[in-house]
Amino acid sequence: MKAALSSTELSVDAIPSESILNNLPDGLYITDLDRRIVFWNQAAEQITGWNRDEVVGKYCRDNVLCHVDKDGHLLCGHEHCPLHRAMMTGEASRTPHLIFAKRRDRQRIPVEVSVSPLRNASGTVIGGIEVFRDLSPTFEDLDRARAIQREAVGIAVRQDPRLRIGICYAPHDQIGGDFYRIESLDEDLYAFFVADVIGHGVSAALYAMELRALWEECGDRTTTPSAYLDWLSHRVEKFLGLGMGYFATALHLVYKASTGAFTCSVAGHPSPLLVRANGQIEKLESSGPGLGLVPDPLYKSACACLDPGDSLLMYTDGAFEIESRKGEPLSEKQFLEMILASNIHRGNAGLAELELHLLRYSHRLSLPDDVTLIALHRTRKAG
Repeated sequence: MKAALSSTELSVDAIPSESILNNLPDGLYITDLDRRIVFWNQAAEQITGWNRDEVVGKYCRDNVLCHVDKDGHLLCGHEHCPLHRAMMTGEASRTPHLIFAKRRDRQRIPVEVSVSPLRNASGTVIGGIEVFRDLSPTFEDLDRARAIQREAVGIAVRQDPRLRIGICYAPHDQIGGDFYRIESLDEDLYAFFVADVIGHGVSAALYAMELRALWEECGDRTTTPSAYLDWLSHRVEKFLGLGMGYFATALHLVYKASTGAFTCSVAGHPSPLLVRANGQIEKLESSGPGLGLVPDPLYKSACACLDPGDSLLMYTDGAFEIESRKGEPLSEKQFLEMILASNIHRGNAGLAELELHLLRYSHRLSLPDDVTLIALHRTRKAG
């Protein structure tokens, strides 16, 4: 017979807190409100190569981890730093975040990060805690899928002084379900296609890749937005089958650079916004069911014209289906005010500013869905 194991009563108060933190399999560090590192556990040393004596007392931005996100944004500022936002909002991360940390040998490694505010006995936030784990063993395939998807979306247009195109493409995960293509149809016509697959992540990304294949197959149908969406909806219905619960919304627009005229059709997608040079915003009225939802869809077209200095904003619903910290949904009025405050006429810079306004409103560590913003600006140069 095996001898019974002896046991003694264990009191939580008798366990040294530092011993608990050092025996965690994940890296962990604690900072004060200024993000000065006050604790660095043993797993953090093993993952990053930084010893405790080298980092405790330093700020996390002092050439230690220097986190960047999946899109290459440096996170050591304020709005994009998960740890800063956790302390600012008083909320822990709801889901882990994929970011890239810098090891002592200067190599970037993918890490999964969770953050939480640190409170004292009275409930006041006095610092922050970040827990991270190395994703290097499983990251390579996902990174390759991201590269493939980046090749699938994009612009195939030549330089044209009559227009300027700005893009902000931000999947929620490493890969996502938003898809866009912008192509020259001839020397004067440009086609814009934006789609949003329901959900995000791997399954949505696979669906988005199918939309790319269908775009290549469509031939001359891209010159007429309503006809293209009708054809596309029937094709989606065939390979998905009605009632499967998976579908996408889409927008297709054809723009004539010489006159600024355009025609647009939508399939359950947000209609584009026409932002005039004088600051007025007009919403185009176009309607139609989501792709593959009904056997005989009817897609209507809306026509309008950009004057020199005007811009057109195309976007997916991840840009406005957000809530404040109090659970208040972003209103249309607030969304329009953010667009004007961002000055999207500036192209990429204006769209980046708009994304930042949305992030500030959400009071979350990142926006909850994939987001795509595309701005078409008609320059003041003569055609």
